[in-house]
Amino acid sequence: MFDEFTTSYLNSFDKLALAISGGRDSMALLHWFCRNFSKDRFFVITVHHNLRGDEGRRDRDFVLDYCKSRGVDCKAYEENIPTFCKTGGYTVEQGARIRRRQIFAETVKDGRAQRVVTAHHAQDQVESVLMHIFRGSGIKGLRGMSLDDGMLLRPMLKVPRQRVEEYIIANDIPYVDDSSNDSEDYTRNKLRLQILPLIREAYGGVDNNILRLSERAAEICDYLSGQSGNYTIRQDGAYIPVDVLRGERVIAANTVIDAVDSVGTRVDLTQKHIDAIIALKDKPTGASVSLPFALTAHREGDCVVLAKPRERIYGGLIDGFGDYDLGEEILRISKEQIGKLRCDLDKLNGCEIRNRKSGDIFKRYKGSTKSLGDYLTDIKAPKRIRETIVVLAKENVVYALPQYEIADIVKIDENTKNVAYMAIIKKDN
Repeated sequence: MFDEFTTSYLNSFDKLALAISGGRDSMALLHWFCRNFSKDRFFVITVHHNLRGDEGRRDRDFVLDYCKSRGVDCKAYEENIPTFCKTGGYTVEQGARIRRRQIFAETVKDGRAQRVVTAHHAQDQVESVLMHIFRGSGIKGLRGMSLDDGMLLRPMLKVPRQRVEEYIIANDIPYVDDSSNDSEDYTRNKLRLQILPLIREAYGGVDNNILRLSERAAEICDYLSGQSGNYTIRQDGAYIPVDVLRGERVIAANTVIDAVDSVGTRVDLTQKHIDAIIALKDKPTGASVSLPFALTAHREGDCVVLAKPRERIYGGLIDGFGDYDLGEEILRISKEQIGKLRCDLDKLNGCEIRNRKSGDIFKRYKGSTKSLGDYLTDIKAPKRIRETIVVLAKENVVYALPQYEIADIVKIDENTKNVAYMAIIKKDN
């Protein structure tokens, strides 16, 4: 089913995860792997979205049973997508896609697999390119999906749907039909069922033409990526120098897209969003633009910062050395030097780990006492993070700001018995 290059590329990986829904395309992919790969080199992921009731459970059980009968490891995820969409403000299409990508990203990040393999084929690529065009995407949208984006591996991208169907028939491969594929309530289905047939009727061979356009766009994008302006990835987001945004338009736009990719996903990012980000070059510090998927662009000094909002936290009380949960990060209090901040642990014990509150006061090390708000203004802390800055406090007295400095009250002196270092780090560190 695959050409020599794709087969060789697949063989370059030691461990892969296959995203299998039970549908025709994914079952063809699974069958090929069962025939050509040893079972210790891949496993299956199947996601039950809780969107189609008994039919969805049937699909999940079908995949589980098929894998069991062939000795393939399979992990089934049970997801409440309706609740996920309601909480995040997503459409069902968006929510299901976002949650799947989160699962796939976790699989690769945790080292369980080097890539997650999907069954997207050539006609899926055609649909993706057209959807990007209709949304107002730029040149990167024209390239569509890539063979390998570092997380997802799509070996069937050049395989026509007809060849997949022929493979299914020739090998008598069982599969299940997803009734939602016939619903025109979903954007992609409407494109597949209504719009593309009309385009194909008017323009013969349009699929191949779009695929060639995608390949040319990929070549241009690869070239532009090599020419793009520099941006910096930090723990709290991607920083694009304003000078880059003031340079050549095509370079500025490509840099924006690359930066968005580095902190999230550019799916649903349109030309309007790209223009708005670039326009921040002429805005004052503090100006911001809201983007899809809770991403925001902020003008901060000589940079435009792309970042997701930090969640408000409560991390309990400091009661000694150790790691304290902050959601996606941890506060580490250590005997070993892990950062620039150090203090007297015994003075710090009993502090509440929380975010900033109204009325908080802070006395700087060898400095004066002032409101925490005034202190943050003095040090020019970005407005976007001021409400979610992590503080260690007793009542309204702040003893330490792990991202910035300690208060005078916890400084090391001649009576200190336990010196502690502190830092906020990502959990995967």
